Amino acid sequence: MPGKIERMDDFFNKRAAGYDNHMQENVSNYNEFYPKIAEDIQNTDQVVKILDIGCGTGIELEYVFQKVPKAEITCLDLSTEMLNKLIDKYEDKREQINTVIDSYLSYNFPKNPFDYILSVMSVHHLKYANKLQLYKNIYNALSIGGKYIEGDYIVSPSKEKKLLQKYEEQTANLTDADMGKYHIDIPFSLKTQKELFQKAGFKDFNLIYQKGEAGIYSIKK
Repeated sequence: MPGKIERMDDFFNKRAAGYDNHMQENVSNYNEFYPKIAEDIQNTDQVVKILDIGCGTGIELEYVFQKVPKAEITCLDLSTEMLNKLIDKYEDKREQINTVIDSYLSYNFPKNPFDYILSVMSVHHLKYANKLQLYKNIYNALSIGGKYIEGDYIVSPSKEKKLLQKYEEQTANLTDADMGKYHIDIPFSLKTQKELFQKAGFKDFNLIYQKGEAGIYSIKK
């Protein structure tokens, strides 16, 4: 195995304690970015079902609950330590939060139960084929008219190409079964993202926010 890359669960378990500070220091326009995650969520006092994949410590949930205070949120992450931080942070909402320790690559997505599915700064570790399959799973797990909202790093097409070349070098000794299980950053361009969403069956791409290499967009089933 390559010596310089870490398994995803190990990487995030080790960094859970300082994760929020790390994101504040490294995400472009952090104080603008995270509130924007909830911008395309409709205000309501009704129960709304949400799945947050790769949720980490749930930084974005603060803004989600402001829009939908009665939301029932399934928080999926492969890091036990991250989920423990999330639970501590939202202790007052504990009855509305269901935590699941799993990777979204192996998670058995239920069919059509969620009004919204979120992913924030998480899926930029996946190659094209893995990401497409994930988006198909997300599509099937949304209710009709439901939205997938993603906030992540986005790069130029030329930088995407360079990162993919580096990824191939770093993963040369890994099997197909190992893909997506190691912490390697390969964010895509908006062009590639739109292509993936279209192939997965989504419609109505909406670019909500873009500054630097941080972007937020939503798409509809």
